[in-house]
Amino acid sequence: MKFLPLNVVAAALLSVLCYSANSHAQSIEQRLSALEQRLSELEKQLAAKDKKIAALEREQKRTQVVANNAKVSAIEAQQVLFNDTTRPSHRFAAPAKSIRLSDSTTTLQLGGQIWLDAIYNHGEMTNRAGFQTSSIAYDDNTTNDNTLLSAGQSKLSFRSHTPTHYGDMTTRFEFDMFDDQGNADFHLTHLWGELGNWGAGQTFSGFMDINSFPNIIDYWGPTAMVFTRQPQIRYRTEQSASGATWMVTMERSDADLAFPRDIDPATLSFNEQNDWPDATLSYQQRFTDGYIKAALLLRSLGFETSTQEDSVTGWGINVTGNYALDKAHLLKFQFATGEGIARYINDPCCSIYSTITGGSDAGLNSNGDLQAIGISGGFVYLDKQWSERFTSSLGVSYVDVDNLATQHARAFNNSLYSTVNLIWNPTMMSRLGVELQYGEVENFAGEQADNLRLQTSFGFKY
Repeated sequence: MKFLPLNVVAAALLSVLCYSANSHAQSIEQRLSALEQRLSELEKQLAAKDKKIAALEREQKRTQVVANNAKVSAIEAQQVLFNDTTRPSHRFAAPAKSIRLSDSTTTLQLGGQIWLDAIYNHGEMTNRAGFQTSSIAYDDNTTNDNTLLSAGQSKLSFRSHTPTHYGDMTTRFEFDMFDDQGNADFHLTHLWGELGNWGAGQTFSGFMDINSFPNIIDYWGPTAMVFTRQPQIRYRTEQSASGATWMVTMERSDADLAFPRDIDPATLSFNEQNDWPDATLSYQQRFTDGYIKAALLLRSLGFETSTQEDSVTGWGINVTGNYALDKAHLLKFQFATGEGIARYINDPCCSIYSTITGGSDAGLNSNGDLQAIGISGGFVYLDKQWSERFTSSLGVSYVDVDNLATQHARAFNNSLYSTVNLIWNPTMMSRLGVELQYGEVENFAGEQADNLRLQTSFGFKY
């Protein structure tokens, strides 16, 4: 038997091993190539999934933003009610600006206006910035000039709304720049908070109705208007289905007592007694074309000296309302009467001669007893919508005091107030108005005085 040479066998074995190694290397390269291809496909799939996830996240964010905006819109829709506590001439078509506070359910509403009044007087009126008929002087040359430029109706308002388990919590901090001499001074008007049905702070009295305020550009308002802002505690409940609203308030008491005739006020030494807060109860009923509201007021008036002490009960009723005659005509009215309530009414509260006459809430009668002084007054106004941008308001107001025989000769007795205007709203955030105002005043002795005023106003909302 012949064997192959060893060198031949070795060469053959080496060839087999090389072939096997080459085949194995090619197999690894193929596998690596396949793995790389698979990895590339997985990367593409992962990138596609990332795009889908990013798209889903964007959609979720968009949906959340829409939902949040809807919540904010719902809150802001509720906050439109804030406009009901502003006189019509200060309401603009543009909505108030709101900010949703981060990490909070609170919405902050910012509002206000820049306002200029240009005024010309024909008579002697000491309230230069507001048409207050009880400030018309009976004496000549009481005032130094007849014209005025004032920015006093400019104002700034901060309001907030926060949903809670106890109901909505709202706050209002507001001030204007009104001063009766036309200076732009800080004048706090509202410092108010509510939680659910309860409220506390300073705001409009429960005895008044700001929604009956006519669409006039005069700051002061009708002579018989029940108008005051003061500290109070309030409970208010509204039945939306029936349109009924009940409100009860306990408010700061402050008696304006009349000074006796022929006595120098400088020699008087007495202290007012305000033992109890003023109490109001009101009911408002809304219907399709408007509403009617009735408010009651009870108050305790008193004084004390070193030798005498006395008190008396004051009462009042105030009936107000709006009625839409049609889409272009809105009738507004108020009638108030009572005893010991003059401080709540525009003109008798602030007569130019009050430093010598005192107020008109109560005074000593002929028997030396404290007696509440009677008062009655009202107004009727018609607001006219000429077009989308033009409006007018025309009306008259009258108030009369049932003076005591012991009151000072120049004590306020009655006054008349009337205005007519034309207001143009060139944009949703601007206003230009021209108003003619006429007023008469008469004191207890029968002295009379009057004034004719022309006022032009420019308003810019921010």
